Amino acid sequence: MKLIQQLLFLFFINFACSQNYREASIIFNDSSSIQGFAEIKNNVIYFKIKQEDKADKWSYDIVKGLIFAAYGYSEKYEYVEFEHSKPKLLQVVEEGYVNLYRDAKIYFKGGNTNFDANNLPTNTDGSWEMSEAFYVKRKTELYVTDIKFSFNLRAKKYFGDCKKVIERINNKKFTKKNIKDMVFFYNEYCGSDDE
Repeated sequence: MKLIQQLLFLFFINFACSQNYREASIIFNDSSSIQGFAEIKNNVIYFKIKQEDKADKWSYDIVKGLIFAAYGYSEKYEYVEFEHSKPKLLQVVEEGYVNLYRDAKIYFKGGNTNFDANNLPTNTDGSWEMSEAFYVKRKTELYVTDIKFSFNLRAKKYFGDCKKVIERINNKKFTKKNIKDMVFFYNEYCGSDDE
């Protein structure tokens, strides 16, 4: 009986792990793309053409990003450059004159120990928490800028060419809690091709 339970457990784990791959299109640096199945682990894209295939590793040296798409919903990720570190795969939240990128991490916080979301903890005295950072980048810029850290100072400097955005930051209509709305507003009412 114990052998059957162990086999069922192994089957369940294998099945659960194989379901991490979602329908996706991988976008290469030359803008060509291929459809298949993908997942993201540790800033690396794992991609395969068919579900039953073995996944290959892809990183920023060959790939620009990827788009998960299924059931009428899409989620885009791109490798973006940082001034003092290697490119990182971030979610594209808003595209326009200024692109907005999001880096979210889910972790378990319990007792004195933090666990990564991929390592399921057994401690029930904790909770799942999420941290997120937002970055902005104009098409003409090489590196992204962290807009959430020291929000008032950085947002006023970055969006200083748009008086309407500065007024809304000063009036607390735009805060670090609604960065997406601020970037959308900028792209809609302030952005221009003259930059």
